[in-house]
Order: sequence, then C-alpha cells, then structure tokens
Amino acid sequence: MIGNTNLTLVNYGDNNGNNNQMQYVDIDGDSNTFNSSSANLTLSLENGAVPSCSNIVYAGLYWTGRSSDSNPSNNVFTVTKNNVTKTFNKRVISLKGPQSATYTQFTAAPTDIYYPTTNDGFMYSAQVEVTDYVRANGVGNYFAADIALVEGSGGGTGYYGGWGLIVVYENSKMKWRDVTIFDGHSYVAGGVTADFEIPVSGFNTAQAGAINMKLGLMAGEGDRNIAGDFFQIRNYTDTNWITLNHAGNSTTNFFNSSIFTGGNTRNPNLLNNTGLDISMFNIPNNGNSIITNGQTSTKFRYGTTQDTFIIFGIAMSVDAYVPDDEGVLVATAINNVPITNPTYTTLPGDEVSFNLGVKNLGTEAINNYKIVIPIPFNATYVPGSAVGTPLFSPLPTPNNVFFDATLGATGSIVWDFGTLPLPANPDTLLATLTFKLKTTTDCAILRNLACGDKVNLNGYTYGFGAVTNIPVASSPFIQGYQQNGNCIGEPIPQPLAIKINGTDYVNQNCLNQPLVRNFSYCTSSTTVAVSEIASNFPLGSTFYNEFPITPTSIQYTATTPFPISSGTTTTFHAIPPFTTNCSFPFTLTKCGVIVANNDTGVSVNGFTGGTSFTNVLVNDTLNGNPVVASQVNTTFVSSTNPGVTLSGTNVVVAPG
Repeated sequence: MIGNTNLTLVNYGDNNGNNNQMQYVDIDGDSNTFNSSSANLTLSLENGAVPSCSNIVYAGLYWTGRSSDSNPSNNVFTVTKNNVTKTFNKRVISLKGPQSATYTQFTAAPTDIYYPTTNDGFMYSAQVEVTDYVRANGVGNYFAADIALVEGSGGGTGYYGGWGLIVVYENSKMKWRDVTIFDGHSYVAGGVTADFEIPVSGFNTAQAGAINMKLGLMAGEGDRNIAGDFFQIRNYTDTNWITLNHAGNSTTNFFNSSIFTGGNTRNPNLLNNTGLDISMFNIPNNGNSIITNGQTSTKFRYGTTQDTFIIFGIAMSVDAYVPDDEGVLVATAINNVPITNPTYTTLPGDEVSFNLGVKNLGTEAINNYKIVIPIPFNATYVPGSAVGTPLFSPLPTPNNVFFDATLGATGSIVWDFGTLPLPANPDTLLATLTFKLKTTTDCAILRNLACGDKVNLNGYTYGFGAVTNIPVASSPFIQGYQQNGNCIGEPIPQPLAIKINGTDYVNQNCLNQPLVRNFSYCTSSTTVAVSEIASNFPLGSTFYNEFPITPTSIQYTATTPFPISSGTTTTFHAIPPFTTNCSFPFTLTKCGVIVANNDTGVSVNGFTGGTSFTNVLVNDTLNGNPVVASQVNTTFVSSTNPGVTLSGTNVVVAPG
C-alpha cells in the first residue's frame, strides 16, 4: 500500500490542523497539473523473491478529499489558478507510472465509492481498478495528479485530499497469504462517542506455527491535534478488544494524518499529511494471541470520542494454508513424431500429443481430486486418446478418465481421480495424463490470424484437503520453470501455446471465405436471434456490439437479440471462448423499405399488342429515394389475361 497527500498547509507545522489555510501540493514539474504527489512502489524480497518476477494480481487506486464547506458540495466544479481555469470532477484522477511518460486519466463509476453533496461532512472517496496499468508499469515512482480539491480555508473541519494504491501480488518464493480488501465509506461524526464493527471471514490461517498478520487502512480527516479515535481487533478467544497502533500514531489517536507504509520513499515526505491517513503495519500477535492457527474469521472495531473521520479502504493479509498441487503440461509429439523444438508449430489438421504430470506439494492428501482440461475452440479432442496413469498403489477410486462434451463451450477432458496422496518427497511424480488434440481446419478460424493461429491450452484442478477440508486453490497448470534470466526457478504459468501455420492451407482452401461475413435479412422483424448466428462461429462464442470489450459494451444473448433496422448494415463481434484479445467481426444487413405505388398504363389494342407501361418502378421508392431496376428484383405474380406479361420493368400485351 502506498499513497500521498495532494494538499498541505500554507504555513506548515507538524501539529497544525487542516482547519487553516491550505494549498496544493504540486511536485511533478508539469505545468498542466494543479496538484500532484508521488510515492514509490516496492515489492517484498521475502525468501529471496525477485520483485520483477512477482505477478500483480490486483491493484486498486483510491482517492479522497473535502473540497467544499457549504451545501451543496458539487461533484464537478472549476478552479482558477494563475489565470488558468480547470474543471475538476471528484470521480476523476490522473496517474503516471514509472514506465509512462504522460498521465493517464481514470474515472470511477458513480457507485465507486461515495460522493456526498449535502451531508456527511462533504467528504468523498473514490476507487477504480488499475491492475493492468500497474502490471505494465511495475515497481517504481507513481504520480497522482489533479484530484478534485481546492485551496484556502475549509472552516472548522478544513480541506484535505490525497490518494492511495493497494497492490496484491504473488511470488512462488513467498508464503501463502489470504488477502482481504474492503472498500466503502464510513463517516464517523466528531463530538460524540461512537463505535462500529467490521466482521471479516473467508480466510484460512496456517494450520501450525506463528501467524503473521498485516493490516492496511486508508482514511480521511483524522487530525494530529485531536485525539479520541481508535481502531481495534478482537482476540481469537473473543474475550477482549485489542487497541492497535503503529510507529506513526498512538492507541488514543489512531487517525492522525500519518502515512506509514513501510518506509517507501514519497514526495513530499511530510509528517503531517493534514487529514490523510495511509497505514500498513504488522499486528503484534505474540503466541498467536490475536489470530491463531486454523482461524477463519475475526472482527474489527473503530470509533471516536471527538475527532471526525472517514474510512474508505481496509486491506488485511494473514499467513494462510491451502492444499498445494502442481500440474506440468507439455506437448510431446506432432502426428506421433516426438517434439524436439519447444516452439511448437503445427499445420491444420495435425494431431498433437500432450502429457500432464501431477504432484502434491502440500502438507496433506487431497480428496475428491479432479482434473479438468477445457478444449480450445480451434482444436478438437481425438476420441479415446485420454489415458490417466496413477504412479502409486493402491490405485485411487474412481480413477475415471473421460471426455465430457457438455462441460464448457467445446467440451472438456475430465479425470475424476479420487484421493491424491501425500508423498514423503513433495517432488514425487504421482500421476500422468496423456491425450491428443487435432488442430482446426475451419477456414473461418484460420483466416482470422488474431484468433486462429495458436491453440492455447490450459486446465485446472479441484479438490479438498483431507485434514482441513480447505479447497484446492484451482491454480492453472504450468509449463515448467524458468531456466535462465532473473527469474530462475519461477513457474511458467501462461497457457501452453501451439502455433498453427495455416498459410498454405488457407491459400489452397479458404480464399472464398470472407474475413467479415455478412448476414442479410428482408423481414419485418427488427431483431435477429443469437441462435440464428451462433452456429457460424466457434462454439461457446459470446457476442458484443464492439471490440475490445468495455464495461459499457452490450452483450447479445438469448434474451437480448441483435437489433437491425431497414436499410442499414451494422457490425458486431463474436468473442471465442477462453479469449479476450481477439474477435470475429460480422455484419447484419436489413433490406431497405420499398414503397410500391399502383401504376396506370396506357390502353393497348389487343389485336396488335404492345407495351402498356414502360417502367413499373417509376413512382416507387427505396428508403425514401427513387428506386432503379438494379436495386431490386422484380417478378411477375399473376394476371387475369395470360397475354399480359412482365418484360424487365415493362408491362407487355401480346397480340391477339
């Protein structure tokens, strides 16, 4: 957890309150920002972990402030500084990571988290997920700018504002931990005695040994010079509340404008952050007196006797226990020829052989153990090829390997194993599963290189600890371990990718297959059912109005059909199962509206014949415009006289 303040005192003092004249913090050297601050993100070195080898699981960006002392406190307002006027929005923040040259603007949803305009002290808090952004930027200095704040005096409560970043990450060298994050908005009014409880459940502490617990909090408007606020945890015997503090605060003034996040650098590095609290500290747990082995729940309590504050973010981690299995998945042969080059390449229609090796790295056997391997959309299972081989005795039961065509979008290989035993040596190979897949020959898939050029294969395991009954973490398979570079020994978790070289096949067989298929409709209906389209795309595809998919994208389902309107062509996207980075675009076209008016021809002498009407389309329209013969098909339906026919667009009367 990191963060910093973006507002400080005009006349700074370590113990002065923010109910004085306030000014922006602006340290980024960027004339386009009004307020900015920075903090340095570092990751743990526990057990020799290399930070660059850690995987970011989740990152949440939070910001908070008080920008008005009167009702209403508008969510959008303007600020003029040095003859420059800027519009601020409480839901908007700018972030610049260590690998970024410019700021990226993020906008919180209206419900993430709380923006009071007429009550609750006008203190707001906001949150947006930035996992992908932090993954791309990694460790280093993060700058947050242009939080919706104002300078000046905010009355008796005062103005404040700042930001925080919660990052959850994993590294195979580190201990297992259960991490719980709460975000919301709790307003605690000053001048009265009040307390509130937060129950926490769903974690599983380690079964033996000392339990370490770390707590992180984000809060606003806590003052250094006003005591009476506290934060507590219930001991595991449920007999006492333990009042907490860290090196930057006290048990009687927990929320005191301190930023205490493990010693990481930040700019500015102030003792008094004038209303912003960000703390991350270890809870003393000598003899497991607060959190003990095998615990699954606890409670927090916070309150005040005089200070006003809000809490909007809490993060907690405890040393955890999970049953720990491992599946190493490799490709072994193509068309029964052993693979010697790990950069696997196949042709359409090739059969690829795979091997999965299974180990138990934990401290207990795993009951009801099951392996599931979903079949990728651009491959098919070779019937009868899956063979499971336990490498111990007695054999487990039911020990049943089968292909379930109904499990998942394109079917799955299932090994209903039974009990996976606990070996004396965790590196013991306990079982192998071999099977074959056939790469696709579907032209529609192969022509779309973004989707069809790789078979991405993965799988998952399920089960429960034989002693603890705790579920397996259901981690995906790995390909093996890094053999070189900075991350030697780290598992390679990404899906096993088998390249399909379809160039020659496509040139010989697929040139008549359009890259973007069009489906035309000339009915009175204004919708097209998804079921009418789905069979033209990979099984299990989902359908959207745009790609890439965003939170506002529209998904079309059995209850939400595709819309069509007369005279228009609309593009939609099919997203194959188990993918997020490619789509199959297609269009739906609905015929235009034809208005056909009655025609009046000229009299024709029946004995000599002739043309009664030279153009039956002359007074008809298509989408409001005159229609020409090339735009429509005209057919003759019937006549009371067999001598009257239609020739092109002319009505002709035969002689006699």
